[in-house]
Amino acid sequence: MKYILIFIAGFIIDLIITKYTKDVARNRIWSATLFSGLITIANFTFLNIILRDPIYESVISILIFAVGNCFGTYFIMKRNGA
Repeated sequence: MKYILIFIAGFIIDLIITKYTKDVARNRIWSATLFSGLITIANFTFLNIILRDPIYESVISILIFAVGNCFGTYFIMKRNGA
């Protein structure tokens, strides 16, 4: 269950990063600023939680988080017809 939640967190954070990137490209200053702060808080909070585990579990968690990021990027790119 823990790893499923980590995957979902990676997926959702990547969706937020994609929205942030679009807002920067479209020069939406306030929205991009808000998402930048949200991304920073989410990543550091999540990293803090992951690094409390033993090293081998932390590495697995980071890999699963990265896979969630990958699927988040794939999902949003496919949804937008890229």
